[in-house]
Amino acid sequence: MQTRSSILVVTYSEIALKGKNRPMFQRRLLNNMRKALAGEPVERINHVESRYLVRLNDPDRAQACVEKLQRVFGIRWISPTVSVDKNEAGPNLEKVCEVAAELAKRDVGNARTFKVDTRRSDRGYPRTSQEVNQIVGFAVGAAIDLPARMSRPDFTVGILVLKERFLVFSSKVEGGGGLPQGTGGRVCVLLSGGIDSPVAAWLLMRRGCRPTCVHFFSGRSYKEADTAKIVELSKILAQWANTPLTVYMVPVVPYEMRAMDHIDDPHDMVMFRRFMVKVSHAIARREDCLALVTGDSLGQVASQTLQNLAAISPDIQLPIFRPLIGMDKEQITGLSKRIGAYETSIEPYRDCCSIRSPKPVLNAKADTLLELSETMDLKSAVNEALNTSARLVVDTAGTVRVKDLSERGKPLA
Repeated sequence: MQTRSSILVVTYSEIALKGKNRPMFQRRLLNNMRKALAGEPVERINHVESRYLVRLNDPDRAQACVEKLQRVFGIRWISPTVSVDKNEAGPNLEKVCEVAAELAKRDVGNARTFKVDTRRSDRGYPRTSQEVNQIVGFAVGAAIDLPARMSRPDFTVGILVLKERFLVFSSKVEGGGGLPQGTGGRVCVLLSGGIDSPVAAWLLMRRGCRPTCVHFFSGRSYKEADTAKIVELSKILAQWANTPLTVYMVPVVPYEMRAMDHIDDPHDMVMFRRFMVKVSHAIARREDCLALVTGDSLGQVASQTLQNLAAISPDIQLPIFRPLIGMDKEQITGLSKRIGAYETSIEPYRDCCSIRSPKPVLNAKADTLLELSETMDLKSAVNEALNTSARLVVDTAGTVRVKDLSERGKPLA
């Protein structure tokens, strides 16, 4: 029997709750889906109730299309379907039963219970959804020898009743969830070489935001820096984006040269984090970002106590989002693995935060940090760092373009 899929059912996530704003979110999701499927044999994409139907000219490309759609935010599930023409279905849905039974035998796995879930887009079809469930459910139950369970079954066979055909499916591939990218505004992400910050970036992307990333490297210039790991992490994040990802590479030497004779060891870490936030704030303004994003998790390290987090940025005018603030390392690691960043994140890398004082102050005061900022001339450190940074553009295919801002005639600051 032919069970290749020429139609993908794409169910969206929170968009269904958006009321009068729903059409705007639907248009954005549709545009993002088209971008993700560029070059694939897509005949057309139709909206049917709370889902999209992606019709393919070549069923052999169905799996490749599913994998691309998995990285589109706003999508909850993708299901490859088998199409059965209504004229061929038979008076008692014999053909639909045959297809459903075959798919169930293929995909049932270790399930102990099942159900058939029918949704009718064609309200003129003479059989009710419940009648279709009973007819097809009897055939599926006989094929896989399992009892039916209407509430929380282990396995579900889905059927969509359209005007000209039935769509039958038995597998659901999880999408990115959240909201379509481009609906939530721009944010500036402080991107380190560890596990946390790529996850923080991904979580804001999942809420519809477009990220601009900022990484601080040890050294004086981008040409001398070993930033291969950061480029690789940027490429991974770019795979989840539908537009090129901008990454600023900022040297830390301007801070270190000014802090050397003015900042004591206990305050070095919190002052360095203040330097990073101030630089990122300037870049955020330049890139029209509406918030900063960090990978802070409360109490995970000494610099991330509540007192230190409050003291670092009293004069920052943009909100600072910390999406990981209440997560533990196990939860963050699970998300890192899901987005494909974990293996790269754990590779050895001399992160500039790791070479700071090992015993930072735990309860820094905002007034003290503001005083130290004046003493070490933090403003000039920020300006020099901005004007000696590099700007990378990473597209969704992983191509990287670099512009060294130190070679510009006009300063960034």
